[in-house]
Amino acid sequence: MNALARFQKISLAAGIAGLLTLAIGCLVAPTRGFTALLCGALMVVGLGVGGTALMALHLVANAGWHVVIKRIWEGFSATLVVGAALSLAATGLGLKTLYEWARPEAAHDHLLQLKAGYLNAPFFFIRMAVVLGAWLFFSKRLRSISQAQDKGTEEEAKSLASKAVGWGAAFLVVGAVTICLSAFDWLMTIEARWFSTIFGFYNIAGILASTITATAMAAILLNRAGLLPQLNQHHLHDMGKLMFGFCTFWAYQWFSQFMLIWYSNLPEETVYFEHRWQGGWLPMFFLIPLLNWVLPFFLLLPAKAKHSQRHILIVGSIILVGRWLDLWLMAAPGNMIERPFLGVFELAGFIGPLGLFAFAASRQFGRVPLLAAKDPYVMESLHHHG
Repeated sequence: MNALARFQKISLAAGIAGLLTLAIGCLVAPTRGFTALLCGALMVVGLGVGGTALMALHLVANAGWHVVIKRIWEGFSATLVVGAALSLAATGLGLKTLYEWARPEAAHDHLLQLKAGYLNAPFFFIRMAVVLGAWLFFSKRLRSISQAQDKGTEEEAKSLASKAVGWGAAFLVVGAVTICLSAFDWLMTIEARWFSTIFGFYNIAGILASTITATAMAAILLNRAGLLPQLNQHHLHDMGKLMFGFCTFWAYQWFSQFMLIWYSNLPEETVYFEHRWQGGWLPMFFLIPLLNWVLPFFLLLPAKAKHSQRHILIVGSIILVGRWLDLWLMAAPGNMIERPFLGVFELAGFIGPLGLFAFAASRQFGRVPLLAAKDPYVMESLHHHG
């Protein structure tokens, strides 16, 4: 059994075990179970759409260094089906558990009734279908163009590359709008009385930081398994710089949202942070920036750190755990104001969806060549020296 097959076996077993544990959690402790499932689902769907976004960004920028790793992003985008299924399961089965506007008592809440034209189950799932459908369509389109390059002549590959730039540019517009919309719908409406115009950009930053992190970790593991020998220290250094940059972008969004709400001191806005400063949530509130920015910033600051595979794997693990906890802190306090619960169901919410994600992505890696041999920029990427 080769390394990829062993990894698929382990990740599938972890995914199934995690989801079975989550199923039990949804039955015996619905609030904890569905919250953990939602956070895991959103992390997975974020990595999928993040893979498409990073592909599109590099296409539009006419970048060449990334060709050695671009099949990793294609593999991530192929997992959107898994993320979509988990997201639909979490919101469909746990709608009334997660969202106060979906509960019967919302009919007696004047403010929620004013928002009922937007916050109602049919329209919620229509928007969700449109968002997921758009992501699946663009990710499939970009993957198809990339894989078609390997089957044609050099001239056909160049023509397809130009075509991909147009599709990438279109996705950047559609993706920015739909990612913001999904953040508003799937997370912000858990506390439907609260609003933040920066919330969508905050989640875009989290998606980009976690996706480039997962990309670097996947590239290192594939290289160690002998499946991506073209990866060199300069590719690793560039991914480390992107990890550093996107984590800092996330920190800017985190500080901007918090500072503006704290400074304005309006009750309808500060209630969000009040829930996260009381009942035992305060340590978690400060743990999030520590894991998502402070530690990555200082650990990735030296140039040598971005050349070390071991170092990137350690920092990457911190960032991915921080991303899940960030999603959890966005979702959990709305329904568990008294105190946080971090136990077996929350652990399953991290391991189960990510196990399925890893299995689906690695399956995609085994179906197509990991090097896009006829990409017009492949030689530039192979001889990349930073």
